[in-house]
Amino acid sequence: MKTTIILCLVLLTTSVLAQTKSPTQTTTPSPTTTPSTPTENVTKWVAPPDITDDSKTVETNVGLHISNDSSSDPTYTLFDLSSVRKLDENDVSATGKVRFIKPLSSTDNVEKLQVREANLSLSEPWIEVRIGRMDLSDILSTTHFFGRYPLMGERRLDGVKVYIPFKFFFGVEDYKSVSSPPTSLSFFYFPSLFTTEDALINGSQGFFLGQARMKLDVEDMRIVTIFNLGASSSDFYQYSSANGNLTYSLCGEVNIARNSDIYLEYGVQNSADVTDTSVLALGFKLSHLATFDFLSIDQLILEAQLPLGDNPNNPFTGGNGINPSLGGAPQQALYGRVRVRVRSVFINFNITNSMNDYTLARINQANINTPLPIPVGPGNETDGLEVPLASISYNTWTFSTDIGVSF
Repeated sequence: MKTTIILCLVLLTTSVLAQTKSPTQTTTPSPTTTPSTPTENVTKWVAPPDITDDSKTVETNVGLHISNDSSSDPTYTLFDLSSVRKLDENDVSATGKVRFIKPLSSTDNVEKLQVREANLSLSEPWIEVRIGRMDLSDILSTTHFFGRYPLMGERRLDGVKVYIPFKFFFGVEDYKSVSSPPTSLSFFYFPSLFTTEDALINGSQGFFLGQARMKLDVEDMRIVTIFNLGASSSDFYQYSSANGNLTYSLCGEVNIARNSDIYLEYGVQNSADVTDTSVLALGFKLSHLATFDFLSIDQLILEAQLPLGDNPNNPFTGGNGINPSLGGAPQQALYGRVRVRVRSVFINFNITNSMNDYTLARINQANINTPLPIPVGPGNETDGLEVPLASISYNTWTFSTDIGVSF
């Protein structure tokens, strides 16, 4: 028995020693092909940034419009919906605004739906390009009712805008921190100045416009000057801006005191006929006047348009191109506006004796042989809600009242 145990121990010891002395065997893995990743051929895709509540704004106007204007629907309710995508890290912004109009009645149907703004822009510190339907009210003029004479008084148009701010080069401040650069060159192209029924988007009605804008701050006084120079691609109306010749305007505004501005615009709609197509608009504006308990007086505007020509052939100032003996001479026109507020409810009161001189709305089938169907374009619009307002004669005063809330 002992012999058997000893023999087993000897065999076990011999086996362990043999394993210790023998070289360790390693297994060599079979070679495998490693796929190459040529990074230079990989397409990089970046998702657009998320749209957050901080990157957009939505504004609304709800109002009642009452007027003795000569239009077919002087009294109606309106609903404005405006949405703005703010300038983001990709230097893109966009604006959209629609208006719903319903005459006062028992029906719920909307009679008019207007797309008043629909544009997008791509911006860099040294340039901005904007395309779509734009509101040009504050861009082309310092006036609030009359003016914008190179565009025949129009406020909103479809087109392309390119502007270059100078302050970036001067290092005054970052251009993106303000909405309008103090000093800039702007270039516009509009496919047509006419209404949908008359517009031809084939280049024949194209209108080009260039603008130089400068702003100076001298102590507590702010001075703004604007020079517009434009031309249409074809000659449609001799006494209008769409005549194939140059048209231009010079605008100025001076902030003479806190919340007090005086302004003007001198315009020539046909540089080949300065005498018959020149006009001057001037006015003043007072803002943030006073608050009495729940009543606030927010704004007061008084504006005048002074014709500098009286050609009886000019249908855009009351003349008659068919029979000059039936034409009349243009007269001075006035516009007044008061905006008051009862807590959050605004009340706009507008009054004028303007007959839409120097606008496309002035002509009719009785005073011109027009190649385009009437109406050719819009007339003057009030400040604020931008609602058409015109009188039937210089001796008749036309008013409008807007009551509403913005939120």
